[in-house]
Amino acid sequence: MKLKISNLGPIDSMVIDMSKPFILFAGDNGTGKTYAATFLYTLIWELRIMLFSPTFINTLEKKELPITKRLKSGVDGKVKAEELYNLLEEFLKKRQKEILVSMNLNIQAEAFRCEIATTREEWKEELWNKSVSVWSRFIIKKVKSFDYKLRWPNEEEIPYLQGILTISLLFDGIMGAKMFTAERSGIYTFNKELSVGRLRNPEERYNARYPKPIADGLADAADVVNQRKKESEYHKFADEIEQMILHGNLTVSEDGEVLYRVSDNTQLGFNESSSTVKTLAPLVFYLRHSAGQYNILFVDEPELNLHPKNQILLAKIFVKMINAGLRLVISTHSDYIIREINNMIMADGLNKAGDKIFTNKGYDESLCLLEDKFAPYLFQKGKNGKVKVEPLEVDRYGFNMPSIDEAINSQNDVTNTFYEVLKYDHPNN
Repeated sequence: MKLKISNLGPIDSMVIDMSKPFILFAGDNGTGKTYAATFLYTLIWELRIMLFSPTFINTLEKKELPITKRLKSGVDGKVKAEELYNLLEEFLKKRQKEILVSMNLNIQAEAFRCEIATTREEWKEELWNKSVSVWSRFIIKKVKSFDYKLRWPNEEEIPYLQGILTISLLFDGIMGAKMFTAERSGIYTFNKELSVGRLRNPEERYNARYPKPIADGLADAADVVNQRKKESEYHKFADEIEQMILHGNLTVSEDGEVLYRVSDNTQLGFNESSSTVKTLAPLVFYLRHSAGQYNILFVDEPELNLHPKNQILLAKIFVKMINAGLRLVISTHSDYIIREINNMIMADGLNKAGDKIFTNKGYDESLCLLEDKFAPYLFQKGKNGKVKVEPLEVDRYGFNMPSIDEAINSQNDVTNTFYEVLKYDHPNN
């Protein structure tokens, strides 16, 4: 599913392909990358809330739309692509202002637009190609007419099946989202001082003074004791971040204090820990306890507080997460992360060619990134000050990020000029 967004903060327009598992935003400061990520995150949750609301479910039943009504009398359900398309189109028209309110963004409320950029025929083709994998736990049989035979063990939960299946198809299998903003390093540090107890109730978050991603992050931090009781199927990536980057373990005490254990004999309080620990702690806890299949993760500036070698390691972990079934959107200024993504795209090309030379450099198939899974976007200001967002071409060699390349080339030119003049024109200075 492609969405067209217009007049969002500094962004004039952009079209984003939500079907890509790995999306990258890059560009100068102040070009709207965080606006775009926050909007998409909030949109997914607004849609989810709407689809699971009792009012919406009752409305569907009164209209006798597919699935829910039929499941009550049997196990045969029928999905019509046209009806799902109309559902999303109507939602986007009616709920745009509510999404801006959840973002604490009131500018340009009248001019802002979000529309479906995928045509109805393209949508039907996408639905046919993707729905089996998305619905694998529900589908017994599928035929070309979009008729499905579904399994659903608990009759009391049948009304929620409409929401689960609808959101999974409307957003290419995305059924949940998590966003880590650039403020994440303070989430666990100051959550007790920010009066966030009320934020545990999702309805209260609409009245919070924080944008939705921050309110959600604070609520998660306040509830960390309960979250630790669950183990995510992606917990191994949390372990990998601890082992490769943090060189220690994050734990939570009975009273909710986050602790950083360096060794059996050394344990630090969270406020005593390094900025790297504070920045990565929310990601570690998410991967260990909350991440699930068909979830999408938004990370604003993953390079925050990281040494270049750790930026490279984190980029590798991101690609492993993609290959394990998670979805990811990152906004970055890091040349190290961008170059490492390109390395992993080239590793995939070598792997397809049967050349395993990449293994000599410490790569394996979990670090091969298919170019078709990746979509980079460049945010760039025009002469009128408005930002145009352009998709960048990706091939087997990766992609070029002009704004970062220009800055590096300009600095290298200055360095080389000064070095040559100092060495040869003034050799004794």
